[in-house]
Amino acid sequence: MPFWFGVALGGALGALARYGVNLLVAGRLATTSWATFPLATLLVNVAGSFLLAFITTLALRGLVSPAWRLALGTGFVGAFTTFSTFEWESDLMVREGEFTRVSVYVLGNLVLGYIAVLLGRLLAARLGGEA
Repeated sequence: MPFWFGVALGGALGALARYGVNLLVAGRLATTSWATFPLATLLVNVAGSFLLAFITTLALRGLVSPAWRLALGTGFVGAFTTFSTFEWESDLMVREGEFTRVSVYVLGNLVLGYIAVLLGRLLAARLGGEA
């Protein structure tokens, strides 16, 4: 089986799992004061961070084949959440003692990512005739 097929299959399953978590959490919170809190996203990001670290650590120790690492890590977890990759890469820089680089990376992702959200929202609003 080609690597890309495992990534595609894992990605499809990861996307479905994320959707399932969203449905489950939305159903549980619908009648509470937490109904508008993005709990599903928080749960998915934390779970994805755990899964990616677990899978990658096993792969680095030779306990998971490259094909399974790609299918599960890149495919499933990648579609489940891209936040997990950000967390893993940040941890790698911390473990390597790259504190300046990890600070720039973390702050850059947060600040530049938020600026990109603002710009995307503003551009879409302008194109849609809204201010």
